[in-house]
Order: sequence, then C-alpha cells, then structure tokens
Amino acid sequence: MKTYAMGLMLALGIGVAAGSLRAEPAHADAPKDAARELTQLVMPKDGYQKMMQQMSEGMVDGMSRSGAQMPKDFPAKMMAVVLEALPYDEQIAFMTKLYASRFSEAELRDMVTFYKTPTGSKLVRELPGIMRESALWASQLLPKRLPQLMTKHGIGPEASGPKPADPGSSKK
Repeated sequence: MKTYAMGLMLALGIGVAAGSLRAEPAHADAPKDAARELTQLVMPKDGYQKMMQQMSEGMVDGMSRSGAQMPKDFPAKMMAVVLEALPYDEQIAFMTKLYASRFSEAELRDMVTFYKTPTGSKLVRELPGIMRESALWASQLLPKRLPQLMTKHGIGPEASGPKPADPGSSKK
C-alpha cells in the first residue's frame, strides 16, 4: 500500500511538474504577445497601406524624373509589386521580434496602454505625415548645406583636387 501511495504521489508530482513545464512556454510568449499587440497598434493595416503607397509613389516619381517611359497603369502595378515584396504580416512579425528584443514585457504593456489612449491613437495617425514633412524638409535643406560642409570636412570636390600654390610662398 505504501508503494502504491508513493507511486501515486510521484505520478501526481510528475504531472504537476510537466504541467508547469507546459505553462512556461505560454508565459515565455507573453513579451512576444505584448510586442505583437504593440506592433499592430503602431502599424495598423491601413497605415501600412498608406506607407506602402507613399513608397510606391516615390519610386514611380523617381523613375519618371529619370526619364523612364512607363505605361499608364504602372503606378498601380508598382503598388502591387511593393505590397507583394513587403507583405504586412511579414512586417508585423519582423517588428514584433524587434520590439520583443529591446523592451521588457512591462515596458511593452506600458506602450500598449499609451497607444490605446486617444493621444496614442492620434500619434499613430499623424506620424506618417510628420515623417513625410520631416523628410521633405531635410531633402530641401541638405542640397543647400552639403557642398559647403563636405568641403569644410575635407570630402568635397574642391578638397580632392590639387591645392593652388600660396602666392606668398614663391616670393623670396
């Protein structure tokens, strides 16, 4: 009888231990689940579509400025290419890994809480426009500033050619 009771206790102990081992992976996924929720809040599918549309339009504009001849349906086809090349679900999976590797579960939950607020939701809606305007500002400013600054730091076209002789150095 003692052997039976001991066996039963051992079996129950193993069962409890095995159950706790099975529960660990689900618990271990908690940061990943929070990261995925955050990613989907920060990059909702409609926002992703708009971002891909902007990327596609930028590519079409660049090709158009280069003089490339394109059929009338090229912008729509280019959009289809971009969406197929960078599928939403793949982007979500990639971003989930990035968030999960950089933030604790508590930090992820804090961010999820924030992005669920009206202010967080507004940030998600406004951020693409803010980033677009910022990129436009930088793209207009850089061409004006880069040549002089490159020369200043010795990497401009003037810096690579021979330097003219100092007129005062030839006088004796």
